[in-house]
Amino acid sequence: MKKLYFLVLLASSIVAEETEVLTQTRQDIIKLQKEQIDEKEQVNKYDWITDINLNANLYNNQDTKENENYSISLSQDIFKFGGISAQIDYAKELKRLEDLDLTINTKEDLNTLYNYILDIKLNEISIKQNILNIKNAQIGIEEKKSEYKAGELSISDLNDAIMTKNNLRETYETLLLTKQKNVNALKKYTDINYDQIPLPNFTLIEEKDYIQNSTAIQYATINKEVTHLSYAMKKSEYLPTLSLNTQYGYKKSEVEQGDEYYEYGLNLTVPLNFTSLNDITQSKLEYLTTKKELEQQLNDEKAVYDEVVMSIQSYQAKIKLAKEDIKLYNDLLLVNIEEYKAGYKTQDDITILENSQNIRKLDINGYEVNIQKLLLTLHTKNLI
Repeated sequence: MKKLYFLVLLASSIVAEETEVLTQTRQDIIKLQKEQIDEKEQVNKYDWITDINLNANLYNNQDTKENENYSISLSQDIFKFGGISAQIDYAKELKRLEDLDLTINTKEDLNTLYNYILDIKLNEISIKQNILNIKNAQIGIEEKKSEYKAGELSISDLNDAIMTKNNLRETYETLLLTKQKNVNALKKYTDINYDQIPLPNFTLIEEKDYIQNSTAIQYATINKEVTHLSYAMKKSEYLPTLSLNTQYGYKKSEVEQGDEYYEYGLNLTVPLNFTSLNDITQSKLEYLTTKKELEQQLNDEKAVYDEVVMSIQSYQAKIKLAKEDIKLYNDLLLVNIEEYKAGYKTQDDITILENSQNIRKLDINGYEVNIQKLLLTLHTKNLI
């Protein structure tokens, strides 16, 4: 449990540094929420301590005699069959839970921010590819125009080429709009321009480390402890309670000189409640539920990790294929350049191959960005 507490503190400090990219308002909200958690812990920690009562009475009796009575009293539980120690521990664990919850929410904000930036990068890659496709489409139109004029091609083939280019132009406008939407959405999270925010270079976390430091698993672990302590507190509510009662005062009247008085004693309370067993059982069931939720979370996080790894492997396979295509385009370019020099090929042939090769290179860039998005998912759900 101490190791878990250290991890939560470490994660909180790391996240605190990363939050500098968030808007000042979001940073202020996080700071205020942290202060609320700290104050709430103190309230919960000492909730078992009762108030000290100060009383002052000035009154007249039936004989119109003036009376004065001042006192200070305390009725404090001193033994509740483990309820007091459970209350103190509950406050500590609840603070850890809420600290971790704040860390998780903050990491999710950062995840959203970085995802927007990566999406913008993907938008820019798609725009560059679209421009290259438009250039190739334009070359195709010019070639088909010549063939049509020479009677070697039907008008429908030329029309198809024109429509292909028009569709690419429409796609270009859509890509620009999508990018701008992502840029605008990013402004909800940061005041810094997206191209001025350095992106971490995420690497694959080992499965063992991911599971061990998963925020979801750690949250379920602490939550189990919180409900266990809550169950202990609930049981103590229906067990005998030993209290210390004390009072010290001063009394004075017109017929009686002022005099101090005090009293103290022990009080044993045995609560009897018709629904106590149901109340305790409900609290126990809540604890047992959180134990099962922890087991389920272990399975869920393993599934998340496996899915991310499979997706990364898929992108890596696509990168391998793209590199093979790039090599093929390179070989074709060498041949076409030689044939162009010999007068058998045109510059357009070379340009189409160069554009197609560059499109595949951009494909690789896109796959790498998508891999970073997947790795970001793991890092967001991890304490370190």
